[in-house]
This record gives sequence, C-alpha cells and structure tokens, in this order.
Amino acid sequence: MSFGADEEILQDFLVEAGEILEQLSEQLVELESRPDDADLLNAIFRGFHTVKGGAGFLQLNELVECCHIAENVFDILRKGERRVDAELMDVVLEALDAVNSMFTEVRERAPITAATPELLAALARLAEPQSADAAPASPVAEMIEELVVEGDSSGDITDNEFEQLLDSLNAVKAEAEAPAAAAPAQTAAEAASDEITDAEFESLLDQLHGKGQFAVDAVAPAAAAPAAPAKGDSSDITDDEFEALLDQLHGKGNFAVDALESAIASAPAPAAPAAAAAGSDLISDHEFESLLDELHGKGKFSEVGTAAAGSASTVATPAAKAPAAAAAPKPAAKPEPKAEAPKPAAAAAPAPARAPATPPPEKPASEAETTVRVDTARLDEIMNMVGELVLVRNRLVRLGLNSGDEAMQKAVSNLDVVTADLQTAVMKTRMQPIKKVFGRFPRLVRDLARQLKKEINLELVGEETDLDKNLVEALADPLVHLVRNAVDHGIESPEEREASGKARGGRVVLAAEQEGDHILLSISDDGKGMDPNVLRAIAVKRGVMDKDAADRLSDTECYNLIFAPGFSTKTEISDVSGRGVGMDVVKTKISQLNGSINIYSTKGQGSKIVIKVPLTLAIMPTLMVMLGNQAFAFPLVNVNEIFHLDLSTTNVVDGQEVVIVRDKALPLFYLKRWLVSSAAHEEQREGHVVILSVGTQRIGFVVDQLVGQEEVVIKPLGKMLQGTPGMSGATITGDGRIALILDVPSMLKRYAARRI
Repeated sequence: MSFGADEEILQDFLVEAGEILEQLSEQLVELESRPDDADLLNAIFRGFHTVKGGAGFLQLNELVECCHIAENVFDILRKGERRVDAELMDVVLEALDAVNSMFTEVRERAPITAATPELLAALARLAEPQSADAAPASPVAEMIEELVVEGDSSGDITDNEFEQLLDSLNAVKAEAEAPAAAAPAQTAAEAASDEITDAEFESLLDQLHGKGQFAVDAVAPAAAAPAAPAKGDSSDITDDEFEALLDQLHGKGNFAVDALESAIASAPAPAAPAAAAAGSDLISDHEFESLLDELHGKGKFSEVGTAAAGSASTVATPAAKAPAAAAAPKPAAKPEPKAEAPKPAAAAAPAPARAPATPPPEKPASEAETTVRVDTARLDEIMNMVGELVLVRNRLVRLGLNSGDEAMQKAVSNLDVVTADLQTAVMKTRMQPIKKVFGRFPRLVRDLARQLKKEINLELVGEETDLDKNLVEALADPLVHLVRNAVDHGIESPEEREASGKARGGRVVLAAEQEGDHILLSISDDGKGMDPNVLRAIAVKRGVMDKDAADRLSDTECYNLIFAPGFSTKTEISDVSGRGVGMDVVKTKISQLNGSINIYSTKGQGSKIVIKVPLTLAIMPTLMVMLGNQAFAFPLVNVNEIFHLDLSTTNVVDGQEVVIVRDKALPLFYLKRWLVSSAAHEEQREGHVVILSVGTQRIGFVVDQLVGQEEVVIKPLGKMLQGTPGMSGATITGDGRIALILDVPSMLKRYAARRI
C-alpha cells in the first residue's frame, strides 16, 4: 500500500494493533498453563482477527495471510477439534514473532517481509482437526468446493464467483425443496444475481457509518420479496460489525465448504409471497450479525427468523465485494420475549403492521467517549511549559522571602501551591503502568526456560504501578538483562533443585511499588544465591582487584562486583550470558536515570536486586551547593546526610583522605579542587561535608556553602558540553543563576583517581 495515502488510518491501526499484539504475547504464554480456558481462546482468536481486519483494510496482504491462518488455528481450538500442546505453542509463538516483525516494518514504512512458507504450512496443518477422519464429500460439497477453488490464488472471492456460488446454492436448494416452493426459490435465485450500482454501494456505506439500518431498496432493488426484521430494536451498526464487514471486503473471503453444505440442508422453505411482500424493508441487527458470520467464513447462512419455524429464506446480493442479506420473516405485531419464538403471519392473510420499535435504554458513556488520544510530543511540550513555570515559581518564592510585603508573600505562597498541583496533574498525563514493560517477560522467561531446560514460574506483582513514560521505555533493557540473569545464573536445573531439597520448578518474582516520589523495582529468585568467596576469587582472577583489597570487601560489596565491566561468574560463554557486559550496562543505565541499584543474596536461598528510580525525569529534587561563586546541584536521591566538619580532624589511609563517621571511615573528596581550576591548591580549614550514597558505598564531598533543597527542571547540555564527565545537565536556580547538575558515579570515575 501507499503509506502516505491513508496516514491517519494507518496511525490508528498502529496504535490499536500494537496494543493487541502486546496482549497476545501475554495471552499465548498464559494459554500454556490454561489450555482449556474458553474465554482465553476466544480472546486470542479475536486478537488475531482484529489485526487481520485492520491489515486487510490497509491492503497489508502479507500480514492478513499470517493472521488469517493463525485465526483458523484458534477457531479449531475453541471448537475442541484440537488440543493445545508444546508443538502448537511453538508454531503459534513463531507466527506471532512474524506478525510482530511485519508490524515493525509497517511502523517504519519499510517493505513487508512475508512469513516463511514453512511457517504458513505448519500453521495450516495445525488449522485442521486433530483426529477427524476425512468424510466422503457430498455432491453439493463437491460443487461448492469446485466453485471456491476456482477463486483467484490470493484467496479472495470475486463478485462473479460469489454470484455463481449463490446461484448454484439456490438452485440446489430449489431442487431439494417441495414443488410448491419452486417458484419463490427461482425468484430468489434471480434476485441474487442482480448487481449493485455505485450509488447503491455508497448508500450502503452511509448506513454502515452510523445510520445503522439497511434499506433493501437501496441494496437489492430487484428483490421481489423483502422481509420483516426478526426484532423491533434499532439496528445500529457497531464498530465491531463494521470492522468485520471491512475484513470481508479486504481480507479473506472463502466460505467453509462443510459449513455451507450444512447451511443448505438446514435452510427452511421460503415464505409465501403475500406474507413476504407485506414485510418491512429494513434489516435487523440479528440479520446483519448473521451476514457477518457468513462474511467471516463461519459458513452458516443466516437463517433469519429461526424462531419462526420454516418461514424464511436467505437471499444474498453481491455489492462490489460486499454481499448483503435481504430476506427475513415477519414477526407478530406484539414482540415476544427473546426466549420465545415469534409466531409468523399466515401465508394467505395480510401481514399485520409491525409494532413500533421500543427505543433502547440509554447506555452509559463508553470508555472511548471519555478518553482522548494525545500525541506524546504535545504532552512533552506541556511538560516543558510547566517546567518553565516551576522555574518562575522558584524565582518568585526567593523574591517573596526577601520582601517585607505580607500580601506579596501570601500571593507567592498561593502560586507555589497551585503550581505544585498543576505540576502533579501534568505529570500524571505522562504516566504509564509498568505493565507495559512487565508484559514482555512471560514470553522471555518461557523461551529461556525451554532453551535452558529449566522449569520456571514467573510472578508479576504491582503491574499497575505508574511511572513516567520515558522511564518505562528506559527501564525495559535493564530489566531484560536482570531477568535473563535470574533465569540463567540464579535458578538451578530441576535435578539440582531436587538434590538440594527444593521443588523442581524455580520461582522468579518481578515486583514494582511506589515509595514517595520514587519507584522500587525488584527482581528476586529462589535459586542458588551468590557465594561472596567465589566472587572474591573471580575478581582477583580477572584482575578487577588484588587479593588484599578483595579480602577487605564486605559481603554486600562482593555482590556489587557483578557490575564491574567484564565480570561474569559463567565459565562458558553462551548466547544467553557469560560475556560480563549486561550488568555493567544495567548499572550505567540506572545511574543515567538518577536511580540506584542494590543486591541482596543468601547462598542456597536466592537473590534479590532492588532498583530505585524517580517517578519522572523532567523535574528533579536537588540539593543546591556553592563552590566559590558557582552553583552546583546534587540529585537529592543520592544525598545521605550533611554536617559541618573541622577538616584538621581528617585522616589519611592508603594515601586517601578519610573522615570517620559512626566508626566507619569514608573517603573524602574536595569537590572544588575537581571542578574549579583556580582552587586546585587552596587549603581549607573547615567546610560542609555532603555524604552521598553511590550503590552500596558512601562518599563525602567538601563544599563551600549549602543553598538548600530545590526542585529543578533538567535541561540538556549544549553540543559543546555534551558528554562532559560528571555533568548530567543544567538548570536555572531560584536566584536566576545557571547551575550544573552533577552525575556522581561518572564524576567519581573521572576524578577519583587524582591525587589530593
């Protein structure tokens, strides 16, 4: 298709299909543990069907073909004609991967790569009943099959072929019926061959787009016997019904042979002309739904008015790839309850007038009517404006404190409150549930477990926890690394677990919760845990540190060795792990998000990794400090404590100046000597010490002056300064100065090796 021609429709398809494909990934993994869940099978069937319908409307034929066969597989499953097994799940998941790949190509406006013939053949084989013996075909079935096979190779049925099929079906039905019904059957067959004009087709589309009622004279003017609808309700066409019709117009149109044969055998005799002629010219919801069933390939011709025994026949007219039904029974004037069959009018008597339709009760507003899709770029723009407002607020608060005007101070205080509320409200519009990330892990764990021949149960906790959209996307890769490590390194093989008295199946828990203005994410397992002594030995062997330094490490510090570049406990490199790269990347990424990561482990019982990140990246609470006349900001999440210190009381250990805090020596650095060149050799007798937490370590920085806590809007550095070690961005302070925001981990890597 031409992507530019239907850009708006394409964007809607990308949004809807993207959500459906995410759900399908979760549902398919869940299906392995609940293979007999009818609701789940139906949900998966609908998912593939909806994607197929949208792709068919956009003429994405490769996507349509794969989804269509996958849909057939689940149609067989929900009918109970095949069981869910490992082979079927492998093929279906491979098909989902192919659909996702094609979907990505559509999103990137790249040429679509169709699924492999081998995959389509495997799907087609699974779309057949598992143990059903091939029954001898009846003459009717052979005739239908011959007509269907004559369709073009793409699987679409043309107008002429559809007309021939209907003519043949009606002819066969006429021969099988009583002689008295021969004339009406012939009339119906003739009506079925009428072609629809462009104007009539446009009228049909108008009805589909909201008027909701089909006038038979606008669809099949040559029909001799229009019939009454089966019920008196309004015939509003829903979105699902319209989508299904579009699916037929642009997707697969073949009818199931056996279902068509069954429909012919069970079709009732046509109603008498007098009764039929007296009917209404409108088609009901029930009749249109029956037509949709035919269009989807279910194969059952709508037996409109089955409750009225033997009073209807079905006539279908092709309409430029849009067949429409046009025959229905006439119910009694007084509508009966749904459970009871309405009595048909006598053949020789004039049909009574139809009772006026009772308007349906007013429905509550649907979710679609109370939500609006907004481009994320617009949300980012609003967030930027709120950020500027926060900066102005900070400036006014500072001026208000220095002003003696009580009225001004009160107004500034009110502005402070309103700005904070507005900031919170706008931040919520950017929030997304962490489920968007968690949803990919059931499939990941399932595939890894099969690859590693392990039995693993994944539990997801706190999926509805909300955090900033940018954080959701940024956390995806780090969490993938951590979950893969838990599966590969943490969980033992079933045999090892049984030998150690554990259940064969391992347990991995991925949890999220909100703590103040931060989000806590944890990945825990009940595997073998980590041995500090083994970690020390590996660190020495790989040259990360010498033996004396390794011996001085606490157990917690040993666990953090896994974040060192090139560090791995695996002796063999595989495509899952062993290169010592993943965990280093994880720590770097979490640091870039102004977060922290900690590890807890017990040998033989399992490990737990906890990540702490702010709710949003746009606005950050900081501690403002001064070095000379220059302002700097520490992320408040890293600040542990602050105190004033007589610098003459410090000590030197192994060439590093330290300060004793609660009987523990902490390394002490003079920030001014790192960041202000003119202060390289200045001697300080006293100063403020800010203790920061970096991972599990605590480090002290000497600063000249403390300004206080302040919420700031992070602005990226200019091109000339991007990548500067120790700097993550800049902001404007309450007094109008420009302050640099410090990236403590990268600053330590850059400067900590310097001699003081």
